[in-house]
Amino acid sequence: MHLACARRAGTITVAALAAFLSACSTQQVPSGLPSRQPAATARPAANTVPAQGEIIGSGETRVALLVPLSAEGNGGTVAGEIRNAARLALEDAGLDTLQIVVKDTGGTEPGASAAAASAVSEGAAMILGPLFAANVRAASVALGPAHPPTLAFSSDRSAAGPGTYLNSFLPGDLVRRIIAYAASQGVRRVVALVPNGPAGQLAEAEARRVLQASGGEVVAVGRYGYDNASMMAALQEVALSISDADAIFIPDGGNTPSVIAAALKGMGIDLSGKRLLGNGQWTSANLSDPALQGGWFADVDHARLNIFKGRYQQRFGAEPSVTASLAYDSVILASALARQGGAAAFTPAYLQTVSGFAGTTGTFRFLPDGTNERGYAVYEVTDGAARLISPAPASFTGGS
Repeated sequence: MHLACARRAGTITVAALAAFLSACSTQQVPSGLPSRQPAATARPAANTVPAQGEIIGSGETRVALLVPLSAEGNGGTVAGEIRNAARLALEDAGLDTLQIVVKDTGGTEPGASAAAASAVSEGAAMILGPLFAANVRAASVALGPAHPPTLAFSSDRSAAGPGTYLNSFLPGDLVRRIIAYAASQGVRRVVALVPNGPAGQLAEAEARRVLQASGGEVVAVGRYGYDNASMMAALQEVALSISDADAIFIPDGGNTPSVIAAALKGMGIDLSGKRLLGNGQWTSANLSDPALQGGWFADVDHARLNIFKGRYQQRFGAEPSVTASLAYDSVILASALARQGGAAAFTPAYLQTVSGFAGTTGTFRFLPDGTNERGYAVYEVTDGAARLISPAPASFTGGS
């Protein structure tokens, strides 16, 4: 952030916060905060209970960030990115806006419980995290029924609940977006190839529901494990149905879409005229594969996300995962609420603002059951890259 922006951040009004940050970072950040003031509640005095953990910022309102910093593997890596993104967000909003206390859960349920209990004892107005679904549940139990609002980063919707909101990407929503778009373009008969397990079951069920609502159907389903025998068995199961289908739905990433396309062609199946459909995992696929050209997939707003990733990389020297963007948005939202009215502003009425917020990956809003709704875009694989063909919605209208 430019020095001039940093100097102004400490004194800017809440009403102008989103626009200010947009100008400084060349991207939109959470907006749509209620214009009314919170109920008359005295602003709490400065924190008197010593905080246990790394402290970011010097604000009067305290927020706890629960992440698995000491966890092995990818969990620890993502935790570091979340902490960095939180720091970047608070630098943008003004270091005097919040006091963020970083607490290491270790990636375990006992660790999450202990971190959550510690956060409450220290007077946290909001909990950000944990990352893993089991840790979110453990933290919710430790916090009790009247706990501070929590913005967790798990994509398992079963971890949501009253006061525990998921700021994440829920797989069913991505399926809904791509299948609904395909149906709007005349796709009626779809063959689905899904991985074994809960993710595949969810994708299959949501695809069936959306197609049935639009007059279409899933005509065949092949369920595979990640081994050659299982994959071939799944392809043989749907082979005869492909000739009469409009599209093939592959909600998986990595090399799976290319492997499936190559295997089907190797079986002598003509894929011409068959639209391949996918989800956000396709960003990890080989989009230069000729077999994937013309395929459609749903994902977050790449333009917004790439701006965030560029700023993060400039600040910390590495490209972050998309999860880091969720932490950035969460801190920006918490900062705006703190400026609006301190701890008194952290209420369900404010967090469940129907108009939602505009974040680093697009629009999002929290629902009363703790889940979220996000605006997703649709992309077409063209010349080895993702080309936007249906923009993400810029706002939400009406109720949830």
